[in-house]
Amino acid sequence: MVSARRSKTFPVSREALWELLSDTERLNRELKLPSVAFAFTPRREGGSTLRGAARFGPLTLRYTEEPYRWVRPSLWWVQRFPENGPVSVYRVGVNLEPDGAGTRLTAWSEAEPRGIGGTLLAQRIVESSVDGLLRACTSFAAYLEGKQPTPYPKHTPRATESSSPHGLAERLRAFLLTAPPEDIIDFRPFGLADRWQEDRMVVLKACLDAVRRGELELHWRLLCPACRGAGPSVETLDALTSDKAHCASCNISFGPAFDQDVEVCFSVAPALRKADDGAATYCIGGPHRMRHVVVQWQVPPKTTEKIDVDLPPGIYRLRSPQTQDKTELLLLDKEGGGELAYYQGGLVSDGYLAQPEGIGQCFAYARGSWHLRNYADFPVLFRLESLGWREDAATAAQVTALGEFRRHFGSEVLAPGQELVVRQVTILFTDLKGSTQMYATQGDAPSYATVRAHFEQLTQILERHDGALIKTIGDAVMAAFQDPAQAVQAALAIQRECAPLVVKLGLHNGPALAVTANGQLDYFGQTVNLASRVQGQSHGGDIVVTDSLIAYVPEAMPRASFTAQLKGTDQPLTLWRIVLNDKIP
Repeated sequence: MVSARRSKTFPVSREALWELLSDTERLNRELKLPSVAFAFTPRREGGSTLRGAARFGPLTLRYTEEPYRWVRPSLWWVQRFPENGPVSVYRVGVNLEPDGAGTRLTAWSEAEPRGIGGTLLAQRIVESSVDGLLRACTSFAAYLEGKQPTPYPKHTPRATESSSPHGLAERLRAFLLTAPPEDIIDFRPFGLADRWQEDRMVVLKACLDAVRRGELELHWRLLCPACRGAGPSVETLDALTSDKAHCASCNISFGPAFDQDVEVCFSVAPALRKADDGAATYCIGGPHRMRHVVVQWQVPPKTTEKIDVDLPPGIYRLRSPQTQDKTELLLLDKEGGGELAYYQGGLVSDGYLAQPEGIGQCFAYARGSWHLRNYADFPVLFRLESLGWREDAATAAQVTALGEFRRHFGSEVLAPGQELVVRQVTILFTDLKGSTQMYATQGDAPSYATVRAHFEQLTQILERHDGALIKTIGDAVMAAFQDPAQAVQAALAIQRECAPLVVKLGLHNGPALAVTANGQLDYFGQTVNLASRVQGQSHGGDIVVTDSLIAYVPEAMPRASFTAQLKGTDQPLTLWRIVLNDKIP
């Protein structure tokens, strides 16, 4: 075995350096490594084996890659087993340790030479790997210190993050023209918003506008609920089906759920810029592709491995591709240890904390040494997921609930007969009180004009709060929101702004089915039925909500609870009446 190891201290925080160093896809591009063709082979015990093929000059190197091991933000390393070439085993990794206000980084690499003449080449490989990592980190630190405009000078010669004095549309266009190709192929609008420190929904709407201008193309793709890896993208929603999807990496089947497993992404339009080279792949296993996973570690059969952790305390989820079990793990804000084990097809912890309610909670210590024990006769992958991680995927449910999307992309519908589950959606119903009398006293034409103007006003209010008008039913309106807080704010705005018309209004949230009806996306199910019946409890000028939404009503708003037996329910429901004055009717 030959090896190389070198350390260097950088005057930047460990967390900031980790964000760049853990993005192994971009890192490998910057190191001028060749692109890789990847394939997965399912494993009987769960998960899959990753195989890669990369061309180095005249040689096509084929290898098997173990899952990356990492502890965020302390270290990552990966082990590969080449089937040909000068080495039979190759490892490379980094360790990051706090050093005052800076970070001490150690880059290392090891290789097992193949054959008599492989030693010299193996030594060159490990030395080159370490040198490349240190050069890349030097560039990352210079960027973080503000000394250069990009962390990737070798393949991103220009800055792409500067704002535009002409607004978000111009900033987006400049980004599409100057960003590296990989940044503008199937990119996530929420990820872009976070980098730009802009409101997520504002950037999403700017991307939709760019599609209308011919600068972007819109795609849909499936997300694995475990690794959050994205599958191939499709051009239109009607290409999606309600059949079980499959993640080749995790070797699991899932959903898909419209509000969790289907996301929107955007690519630069060929008419604006050719970016075919952005579709090449350089790495698919690094920590940056699973940002919700704070620890990933594969343990060989019948083996115990020790890792050191320094994580924020709180509740995490422990899972493995080798089992369907998911275990919640409470990390206590203490120095200590922990033991996690794979045993008889499940994940267990040696720590068990009794709660006052008599319910047990598995626990470990947030700082210290953990022992990962694998009692199986095959490798087991331990994953610890952060429940507080902020998803940067814009789901299909979020996008299709926007009025702007429904207005300009109305042809984007599911295929006939397809039904996709939406696990949470807030449905709002309104109805005009006294409309029958209005038609009788004012006549059909003036009354119809009033109703049409009312619908236009409602549409503006709904879209202002990231909701969408789904359909009108006589003088009533059905609307949908992905954010329940925005739905409540829209309801309050309707009652404030639609006077002198008197509006009856009700809201409820829960699961629903997304389907295509009458040529447009619609929602069906018990949640929709209940929302309509909740609206029937409104007197007009008030808002009636179910128990699930009362937490989103501002505390200063007068409210009163009552029970009602609604059609389709087995027992009376607790409802809340909200008014915009001090009188509760």
